[in-house]
Amino acid sequence: MAADNHLTLKQIAEQQASTEQQLRLMVQVALQQAADAGADQSEIWCYNTIGNSIEVRQGELETLEFNQDSHFGINVYFGQRKGTVSINDLTETAVHKGVQAACEIAAFTEPDPFAGLVDKALMAAEFKDLQLDHPNDLTIPQMVESAKDCEAVALKDARIKQSEGVSSYNHRSVSLYANSHGFIGANHTTRFSLSTSVIAETDNGMIRDGYYTIGRDVADLLSPDNVGELAAERVINKLKQGKIPSGNYPVIFNAELARGLWSHMLSALKGAALYQRASFLLDKKDQLILPEFVQIEEDPFLLKGFGSGNYDSDGVATRRRDIVVDGVLKDYFLSGYSARRLGLKTTGNAGGIHNILIKPMDISLQDMMKQLGSGLLLTEVMGQGVNTVTGNYSRGASGFWFENGEIQFFAQELTIAGNLETMLKNIVAISNDVDDRSSILTGSVAIEGMMVAS
Repeated sequence: MAADNHLTLKQIAEQQASTEQQLRLMVQVALQQAADAGADQSEIWCYNTIGNSIEVRQGELETLEFNQDSHFGINVYFGQRKGTVSINDLTETAVHKGVQAACEIAAFTEPDPFAGLVDKALMAAEFKDLQLDHPNDLTIPQMVESAKDCEAVALKDARIKQSEGVSSYNHRSVSLYANSHGFIGANHTTRFSLSTSVIAETDNGMIRDGYYTIGRDVADLLSPDNVGELAAERVINKLKQGKIPSGNYPVIFNAELARGLWSHMLSALKGAALYQRASFLLDKKDQLILPEFVQIEEDPFLLKGFGSGNYDSDGVATRRRDIVVDGVLKDYFLSGYSARRLGLKTTGNAGGIHNILIKPMDISLQDMMKQLGSGLLLTEVMGQGVNTVTGNYSRGASGFWFENGEIQFFAQELTIAGNLETMLKNIVAISNDVDDRSSILTGSVAIEGMMVAS
């Protein structure tokens, strides 16, 4: 599709209005078809996502794509026998055959005593405007121009030798969930992003870094100049390099990496990990798992949030919850199914965790480094050495060595190791540099000590 005849998100939204009406009709017909076939219960998820993506490299448009993705998922329950079918063809004929196939599959599955819909009384009844949908008139030529500006700024410094390109995308999604309780809910969401990566040369070879901005509303994104400046700054900061002797040191996960640290903890609190007894936080509810200054909240109603929603993928109404209070674990993340397996109640987390807010302290990253004195500010971790069953943690890493609170040099080819349960308890500070580019909102996290090997 040429740059001058693409669809803007406003035009896509107009197109999706009729698509949504078709989906609503197909959902109702499919639910009735399942009931007519003898299903006791049934549920359907479907979505349609449309958008544009571009890539600019060396000042030229290199890639232009128009993306469209659709999905229709069907679950039917005959007693405790479940049949599941997923299709990508959103035609009436395909959906009819999909329901028929799901019903046939159910006849051959083993009964699952925990299968079925969540109680009707738990279905969402209030649908707040969470400001997740911001279609606009942004054109491909405008996206290309912004990407070129971003790259030009990123390449201003002569020490930066090469651009790995600038990527930009926007898309809009319409999703529906409906079940035989008579519940039907619809979500409309947009997402925009701009990212770049650049390469500089050192005595030890080439080094790269980049930056990105992302949001529900393009007006909330950083300017192309800002993204380019930050990408350049990050790679230039790495040019002075050094070596760290192996030892046990204070370690700071910068805000971007801290999201990953918290996600390991959150994964260990999900229902599936708990009923499979595959979690290092098993049976820790109402126990101290973090220092007493740590407060963690789940907020599904955060405006423009990446994890916001009025209901989960069971149709259950979401709610604000305290997850950790004064370091004490207060609740898990359960779907209807995992809650039944555990003999507990759903927490409205079928389909995933909503926005997680890690309360920061009134301290900057710079002041946090000063308080720690010397240590390692991590900027990258790599590898799969995280075991959420045992909590064992060992990963490749790189970052900045600091002394007396001041950055000294960048260090690569490191390994950091510890145990997640101990690491969480050894958190000594959470700074106020909160990164909002995710559904986990956290500042940088300082841990008293970890093994660092070079």
